[in-house]
Amino acid sequence: MGIFFAFWRRFFGGYDSKFNFLEYRGLQMILCIVAVFLWEFFKQGKPWYISLIIAVLVYIFWCRGHWYYFKCGTEDNKYIDDEMAKGRKPAMNWIVAPICKWLGFKERSRQYCFVGMVVRYFGYSLLLAPFVGWHFIAVGFAVPFIYNACFWVNFPNCKFASSPTNWAEIYAGLAIGWGLF
Repeated sequence: MGIFFAFWRRFFGGYDSKFNFLEYRGLQMILCIVAVFLWEFFKQGKPWYISLIIAVLVYIFWCRGHWYYFKCGTEDNKYIDDEMAKGRKPAMNWIVAPICKWLGFKERSRQYCFVGMVVRYFGYSLLLAPFVGWHFIAVGFAVPFIYNACFWVNFPNCKFASSPTNWAEIYAGLAIGWGLF
């Protein structure tokens, strides 16, 4: 399941597909929920309603609210300002901002984004853990480290992974797939 999710996450993270319709977030959401539901229902043998809850929560865990945090302090400030002017807000910033202020981390810095990723993924892993197992909390802690490590390490560029974010999607997919076992 980990290998499947590694390539699934990369593909739906924006792989340059020949099929433009696959880049629509609504379709990606439906395909993610269906794939996880089928895995949980048929392979894991969970009741349909628990499988559906897990599928929706995996989608939320995977895709919601990581905005500029996942760029690990490298996102363009003009882009962030433009998006915030449109009303977009960083996820769970009501928790992240006080923690970072207390730690002395400057907003939008690498450290600030790391704390944002930890809070965001840990929080969502707490929602999933009762359904898939408490080991899933480890995934919530691993994903922020994966993203940051991929920005620290200079991976080679290839067609399938041409940026640190692309490499992080692959490794995060592995971790999430492992967590669903």
